[in-house]
Formats: sequence, structure tokens, C-alpha cells
Amino acid sequence: MRSGILLKRTIFKRSLTLKLYFTAGTIIIFVFLILYTNSLLKDIKKDVQIVPDLYAKFISLPADVNLESFLFQYFMSEIVPKIDYPIILADSLNKPYAWENTRIDKIAFEDLSEKDQTKLRRMMKRYKSQLNVIPLKYNLESDRVLSYVYFGESSTMKQLRYMPYIEIAMVVLFIFLGFYVFSSVKKNEENILWIGLAKETAHQFGSPLSSLMGWRDVLAMKLGKDKEMLKIINYMQNDLERLNKIASRFGKVGSTIKLQPVILHDLIQETIDFFQRRLPSFSQKITINFVSKIEDKNIKLDPDLIKWTLENLIKNSLDAMQKSGGEIRISAFEYKRNIYIQVKDSGKGIPKAMFKRIFSPGVTTKNRGWGLGLSLAKRIIEEYHEGKIHVESSELNKGTTFEVIIPED
Repeated sequence: MRSGILLKRTIFKRSLTLKLYFTAGTIIIFVFLILYTNSLLKDIKKDVQIVPDLYAKFISLPADVNLESFLFQYFMSEIVPKIDYPIILADSLNKPYAWENTRIDKIAFEDLSEKDQTKLRRMMKRYKSQLNVIPLKYNLESDRVLSYVYFGESSTMKQLRYMPYIEIAMVVLFIFLGFYVFSSVKKNEENILWIGLAKETAHQFGSPLSSLMGWRDVLAMKLGKDKEMLKIINYMQNDLERLNKIASRFGKVGSTIKLQPVILHDLIQETIDFFQRRLPSFSQKITINFVSKIEDKNIKLDPDLIKWTLENLIKNSLDAMQKSGGEIRISAFEYKRNIYIQVKDSGKGIPKAMFKRIFSPGVTTKNRGWGLGLSLAKRIIEEYHEGKIHVESSELNKGTTFEVIIPED
């Protein structure tokens, strides 16, 4: 009961976290875009203000003022300190006489190198093609141009140009992170659910097992002289121990386990022997062969959980060959400080599209079953033993090879 309440609380907290993420993220994006847009508008206002200021001063000039001298002084004192983009002043014949932010020495045009003169001319031509040129006249009615102002693109304009891409990138990043958070929450909820289910299963096993053990002892006391009944009671004892072991395995799911040194070869052999005794019950002839190159390898692991994994893999192979029979070949070898265990069968195979999905809870290629065996095997190998498990190869109607990799250290 308590585990169910804790499960609900955990799922509620994680769902709340997801909702808060999307709410807070949406607000942050909107606030950022508003502040960013306002900042750009202020910069645009400053940039645009330069032009009317220049016109206002230019039109109000006395007729006897040296315009070229005035424009140069105004350019140096009023425009240059306020801009961060290239600007070129040219006379009525389009000859440059002042420039800024061009990476060209600010000396007389005649004293520039031919390369720099060509560069300035090209910049003026490019700005003209972009309509980034202002002809300065005495007044709006006059056709006489006294000077030209060529200007490049400001940092504000560049930001405006990239703004849609920035917005799209932010939205994509937000969606990606949201999807990642959602997937993580969903996966955590599934993990919590499976752990809760496993522990509840172990708990539910406990009471009837204790009761059955008690009844077994009663039968042993009352029928102790009957040899046939004693044999049956021994069978009951073996099955009860098996059930006890299953309950213990489920109880370990989600718990902290302590790894211990084990001769892995012997563990695999014990598991194979367990199935060898049950092979005659299959309608088709099935053989299990074991090829080992790790006879003396002492590996730190949880023997009960590793046996559970091997049992799931072998049981999976047996199910795949129930109608056709064949061979299960189990290989164990060492490579680069890792122990490899391969379980190969000659069964019906697995479609390539299911190689990864086959380890997800509820996914199975069988007509019957819950699809939990391989999911539990993956958890045992990857979470408790820091190893890997995957479909090494499979071909329809020819067989499948599962591979388990366990690090030695």
C-alpha cells in the first residue's frame, strides 16, 4: 500500500516538473524576445536619427560655408562616435575623401595604395547596389548633388536579419529539451512502475510461500514413512525453493545489490544443466551446447541475477525453436578486459526493425507472454553490472544471436 502511495507521489512530482518546465520556458522565451526586440528598436532609432540630423544641419547652413569642410567635421564629431558600420563620404564626383570602420588607413585618398583605393571603390559600388547611399543636396528641390554618403550594414541590421533564425533556433531547442525532459520523465515513470511491480510481486509471493512450506513440513511429518510420498514432498521442496528464488530475484529489482566474485563458467554451466533436464519435455529435438574459454575466470557479479538473465535468454531461444527444433549454442570468451556471452539459436529469428525494441517492456515476438524477460535482462546487465546486451545478429527463419558483455573490473 505504502509503495503505491510513494509511486503516485513520484509520478505526480515528475508530471508537475514537466508542466513547470513548459510554462517557465514559454514565459522566458517571450520575455527574451520582447526585450531583444525593444533593444533592437532602440538601436535602429539611434541609427536612423543620424540621417535627419545631418539633413537638418545641412539645409540650415549659410550659403558661404565650405560644405566639404563642414561635412568632414560633422562626420568626425557627430557620426563616427555613434556608428559601428562602414561609412564613406564622397564628393560630387564620387571621389572618397573620408571613411570610417573600413579597415583602410584614414589618409588622403591620393596617398592610399592602389589596392586600398580599389577596395573603397568596390565598397561604394556594393553599397550603391544595395541602395545604401544618400545624395546630399542644398535643398529637396535642387538637383545639384554636393556630396554622397555611402554606408554599410550596421550590427543592428545584421541582428535583425538573423533574428528569425535565432527565434527558430530557440523554439527548436526548447522543443528538443522539452521532448528530452518528457522522455526522461516517461522513462523514469516506467522504471518506477516496474520497480514497484517487481517489489509488490516479491511481497505477494511471500505469504503463500511461507504457508506452503509449513504445509510441506506437516506432510513430511505425517507421511514420513511413505517413500513415494517422500519423493513427491522432495519435488515440492525443489519447486518451493525455485519459487523462493524467483521472489528473491523480483525483490532485488530496484534495490542496491552487492557484487561478489563468481566463477562465471560454473554459473553458466549450472543454468544449462537446469534446462538440459527439461529438454525431453519438448516435442521437437533441441540440443544445448556450451563452448567456454573462461573456465577459471573470477568475475564480480550477482550470481542470482546473472542466472536469471541467462535463463531468460535460453528460454527465449527455446520458445523460438518449439516448432522446428534445433541447436542452442552458448559461447563464453574474453576480449579486451570484457567477458562476452553469446546465446545463438536456430529459431524463427527477429526482424531487424525490432533489434532495439525487443528489450522494451511489453514488446515480444511470441503469441503469448508479457515481453518482460528481455527487459529485465537489459536492466540486470546494464544497470547492475555496467555491461551491455544486444541482438548481435538475426535472420528470419535461420536464428538469432544475443550477446552479453560484462566488464571484468
